[in-house]
Amino acid sequence: MTGLSLECTARTDVGRRTNNEDAVFASPRLAAVADGVGGAAAGEVASWTLIYALMHVDKCRLQGRLEDALAAGIAEGNETIGFIAGCRPAMAGMSTTVTAVALGDDGCVVANLGDSRTYLLRDGALTQLTHDDSWVQLMIDSGELTPEQARGHPQRSLVLAALDGEPDRGPALTSFPARAGDRLLLCSDGLSDVVDHDALEATLRIASREECAGRLIDLALAAGGRDNISAIVADVAPRSDSAMAW
Repeated sequence: MTGLSLECTARTDVGRRTNNEDAVFASPRLAAVADGVGGAAAGEVASWTLIYALMHVDKCRLQGRLEDALAAGIAEGNETIGFIAGCRPAMAGMSTTVTAVALGDDGCVVANLGDSRTYLLRDGALTQLTHDDSWVQLMIDSGELTPEQARGHPQRSLVLAALDGEPDRGPALTSFPARAGDRLLLCSDGLSDVVDHDALEATLRIASREECAGRLIDLALAAGGRDNISAIVADVAPRSDSAMAW
């Protein structure tokens, strides 16, 4: 039986900052965006440390459940972040968000911690699959802010949870059945903070992944976003090469 794979286009842009603390990775079976938390030391080191751990997961043959392998990879990345920070005082306090999708024979597993996001476009309708660990999301959940108010709130970048090397840090894990024709968007808050849901949905309907990803970056820049901007557009498609299976 032919399985499924991810066909991905990844884009990252420094935006209006002097350095890019975002890191991205995409393969036929795993995609991830990590955003070094702004204001912390060496955010780019934290984000790339996490991505390197997920790249290792992608190269390994699956021995158990896909959920466990993805969680273990993130835990390994988090442990390495703590080790580096402990060895290098200048990097103490560094941390990163993560949103990641792994595609297996039983569907997709989504891992998320922080305010980077994963969305699903299915049959032309866009659904946010992840829940932000942020102050404004807490206020939305309590009814004190609307999503529109949160987008312009001065505290919208305040993250309540991230991978900082502490052993109790772990992502929320969810699963859903994937099907050919699904389109996934993984992005940092440099995109989702400044481009609203309707604009994301309309842009993700662009057939070309390359054009779609480029347009998403352009929209964030045109909206005046000052943060780094990263987006992975991933299409779920039939897998023809059995070597790409877990």
